[in-house]
Amino acid sequence: MEGRNFYRIIGMTVCLVTVYVLSFSQAIPGSSRAGMELRIGNSSALDYLMRQISAANKQMVVFRDYGDGSNLFTQRALMNTSGKNYPVMDEMSPSPYGVSCIHVTYKMTSSDWNGYSFITGYMAKGDTEPTLDFGDHDTGFDLTGATKLTFKAKGATGKESVKFYFGGLGGTSAPYHDSDEVFLTTDNNGFITLTSDWKEYTIDLKGKDLSRIACGFAWVTSEPENHGLANVEFYLDDIIFHFDFERNDPLFLRSYAPLPLDDERSVINNISYVYDNAILAILLAQTGHVNYAVQIANALEFCVDNDSEYQSGIIRNGYVNGYPLSFPGWYSPKGSMFARLPGYPVPDLYASSLNAGVMAWTIEALLTVYEKTDATRFLNTAKLLAEQIIYNFGSNDAAGGFTGGIEGLDKTKLTYKSCEHNEDIYAAFKHLANELKKGNDPADIALAAKYLGEAKKARDFVLSMYEDGCFWVGTTNDGLTINKSNRALDAHTWGILTLINDGEITGKWNSGKVYEFASKTFARGDYKYEYNDTDTDPTNWWREGTAQMAVVALQLGKTADYERIMQNLNAAAEEDGSICAAAKDSLTTGFETIIVNENGDISYVPWYYDHRVSLASTVWLAFAQLYRSPYWVDNERIDAPVASALNVNYIDGSLKLSGLSGGETVTVYDVNGRQFLTQKTSNVSATIDVSALADGIYLVKVADGSKAATEKVFIRR
Repeated sequence: MEGRNFYRIIGMTVCLVTVYVLSFSQAIPGSSRAGMELRIGNSSALDYLMRQISAANKQMVVFRDYGDGSNLFTQRALMNTSGKNYPVMDEMSPSPYGVSCIHVTYKMTSSDWNGYSFITGYMAKGDTEPTLDFGDHDTGFDLTGATKLTFKAKGATGKESVKFYFGGLGGTSAPYHDSDEVFLTTDNNGFITLTSDWKEYTIDLKGKDLSRIACGFAWVTSEPENHGLANVEFYLDDIIFHFDFERNDPLFLRSYAPLPLDDERSVINNISYVYDNAILAILLAQTGHVNYAVQIANALEFCVDNDSEYQSGIIRNGYVNGYPLSFPGWYSPKGSMFARLPGYPVPDLYASSLNAGVMAWTIEALLTVYEKTDATRFLNTAKLLAEQIIYNFGSNDAAGGFTGGIEGLDKTKLTYKSCEHNEDIYAAFKHLANELKKGNDPADIALAAKYLGEAKKARDFVLSMYEDGCFWVGTTNDGLTINKSNRALDAHTWGILTLINDGEITGKWNSGKVYEFASKTFARGDYKYEYNDTDTDPTNWWREGTAQMAVVALQLGKTADYERIMQNLNAAAEEDGSICAAAKDSLTTGFETIIVNENGDISYVPWYYDHRVSLASTVWLAFAQLYRSPYWVDNERIDAPVASALNVNYIDGSLKLSGLSGGETVTVYDVNGRQFLTQKTSNVSATIDVSALADGIYLVKVADGSKAATEKVFIRR
């Protein structure tokens, strides 16, 4: 938990600059337009996450829901300024296909016509809001490769005639006019008559020049085409460009499933919290889905290097979901592209803040992807973040450790110290030091020593929070006094996962006691756990923290506990493999969060989790299902429990199988389905040499021609 689940009441957090995939993959080294076919490992949660990324990679969205971060072409240009009645376009109307749709109402006036185009606009250096642009600046998206544009529409009566198209902005004379103009139909002057039921329409894009499109969609209606109707009233939804390949542009998945707009919790519908996406990148890299992991890492790297205000080396707590780069032709006060923050008209306070733990998780993610790619830019960005953590949050007082962060728009320093933040920093700095020590560069070796020293400062602070199995949450705002008003599960789970392999602190804490304390203090029935120990609903429980307990149980070799916890988690998962943050709404944490209203007034309210599909909870479920931990430690992976059906064990470079009949075929795959070796058995037991395989999770399939079974096994040197 990094506080990324705060509910902030800020008017609408949807910012009209939200956008998903743009055309400048060349702006981010390492992004690719070539999709990669990847088989899913044995995890329903990972399966779900992979489908989300793949689907996002094959779409560029004009409009899906009001304020959705994947929406492109967010500016609306009225096409008739005759002074007669203008259309009303309500983009917050309820929809059967998601959160909202567009509801258009237009009162007819004799011989009049009107419409709206969905365009990109332009924002010059120093501007705070975009202005409409009709081809004077290069603001178009490159949609090359799109095969079709689809949208849903219906009329209020089924008699409404409307023209639909895209492109055409700037005609042929503007310096940066659209490269094409494409209509839904060329019959009847381009007009179609809508039905009274929803219908999906398709514009075929074969042979079209889509290299620069600044008008992503447009509609026009007129009185002559609707003669006899007093009003034209119709609805639009899901306006989307489709691709047959995966674009693989920098990407953030949103942190929570969207809620109806009249629910005050919908203010975080379209925020991607950095912590959630950092652990997603770690999961993807660990499980061999490197192409997708690079997408997330590219997004993280861009945000670190292109803040609209700060110098390079920081990352905020959250960004818009989808593609975080600013629109083409949109520039920060620095005159450059920038990472887009959520919140309009009031910026989201928590997302715009800096959190020491979030920055540490970003280091972990970048280093994990670096290990899989050797892309030194990720290592260099991790070093930038580490330097900023030391500079901004390092403490020289008696308690040591690192302070919490920098809050909000006025950049107030948070002077409390968090146990979990320091656990994160310890793991991240230790990981960074380890990577730098691998080379022979004297400068890197010196840096490694520096970061290892800073890691120990964080570790020593964490140990100062330890008391007889309990890790207190941290200090009060003075940075010295232990805060004993609240206890949190993740301070304990993350404490075990980060400290367990540190031989220097043997005797200074006890992992068994911490596990026992957490199991009793945060229990919600059998093998379900809450966030803290004060929630008043005995039936509510925290799914992310429970998955963390499953990972800890594996780490400590408590396989029976692991199996019981996983029974609860798998039963609680949705049919698609995702999982909600809590069993019910309003799971309390014991902490407060900031709310900001449309006038900018700030107040504090209790912070809670809801029964709402959560990215972080789903990622942790995948870690638990795949016997993995997101933290880098000296021995990164966790031994998997072995099912008795196959009785497979890994011992000293070999797989040991027993209980066989003889004559079976044993095949070893990795979690992506790549076959490594096959061997026939001849006896009731078999030994298979796997010393040539890299560390990791493997699938061992035993088949005798009539039946087959598969088991995971963990190979670790």
